[in-house]
Parts: sequence; C-alpha cells; structure tokens
Amino acid sequence: MTNNHLGSCKTCGKEIAKGVKKCPHCGKDQRSFFGRHKILSFIGVLILFGIIGSALGGGEEASNEGSSAATASAPVKEQKIYKVGEAVPADKVEITVTKFEEKEQVGNEYINKSVSEGGTFAAIQYKIKNTSKKPVGMFDYPSVRLVDEEGTEYDSDIDASSNYAIETNVDNAKIASDLNPGITVTDTKVFEVSKQSFDAGSWFIKIGDEKVQLK
Repeated sequence: MTNNHLGSCKTCGKEIAKGVKKCPHCGKDQRSFFGRHKILSFIGVLILFGIIGSALGGGEEASNEGSSAATASAPVKEQKIYKVGEAVPADKVEITVTKFEEKEQVGNEYINKSVSEGGTFAAIQYKIKNTSKKPVGMFDYPSVRLVDEEGTEYDSDIDASSNYAIETNVDNAKIASDLNPGITVTDTKVFEVSKQSFDAGSWFIKIGDEKVQLK
C-alpha cells in the first residue's frame, strides 16, 4: 500500500517525506524555483504586468493619435458666399437675388409706407426658377431672410413688401398655384432694420442655408 505522505527526491530518487525542504539523503533543496526565490519571482511578476500595461496603453495612445491626426487632416469646407446676380441652388428651385436697394419709403404716390424712426428698408428683388421635373408649391421654397454678420435673422415686413411690389411692378410670384418645371417668376421682399446697425456691419440674404452678400 502506497504511503500518501511519502515522495521521492528530485535529485537522488530516494524516498522522502512530502513537503520537506531538503533531502535527508543528499541534501538537495526540494522546493521549486519560485519557492526558493520568492523576491525575484515577485519582482518578475511586477515587471511582466508593467510590460503588458505599457503595451496596452501604447496601443490606445497610438489609436488616439491616429484618430486625432485623421480629425486634424480632415478639410473644413468653407461656406460659399454668393453675390447679387448669382444663382443659388436649393432643393427643387434656384433663387437669384437680382437687385438690392436701401430705401426710406416704398410704394407709389397712392399707396406707400415710410420707414420707422431710426430704421431703414433693405429691399430686394429675386427670381425663383423651378429646376426640378415636377410642379413645386410655394411651401417647397426655401426661406428668404435678412441676416447680419452675427447670424441674427430678420423676417420681412409684409406691408412694406406689398408696397414695394406695387412700386416695382415686377412681382409675378405664384401664390395659389404651383410653379411648373422650367418656369421662372419674380418676387420681392423688404426688411426693416436699424439704420445704425445696417450702416455698420455686413448684411446678407439667407436662402435656406446659403448666403448672398448685400453689403
């Protein structure tokens, strides 16, 4: 019957008790390398973890650097600023600001409107062309607003716009009916803003997301 408490020496092979540090026959140490060199083993484990951590951190850093480099190298598209007379493409239509003028009064001798105290009228005429292959309703047109250099948007003055349409006699825009493919109509708008602000800064007509510079 085998005694479970006995083993054999790793060097001389003679029978010895399990768990003894040295063989009583030849005197050889029976412990493993890690058992004989605990401090060196501990240091080795720390070094191994350090190498693994550095490798993982370096990979993440390289990935972040690559991502940052890709972001930095991506070109930033500058918005085109159109001029009066240039066609601005939009969804389904094309809009061209054909004329801009600053006025103190709009209308004719019978029906007119004067600017409020401290204000000025920025009046524009523009064309709308249906560039699609289907009829387009007025609700499909992009918005047309006045905008200053800080990005503040201004809606048109409805009364002043109506009087300016009478004065110029160029407004033949569709209201109740659709604009058929290839057809161009003309419209007008008037914006009332501070005279002081208008004289001091740059101003644009914003058509959808595009801009036409007035001054």
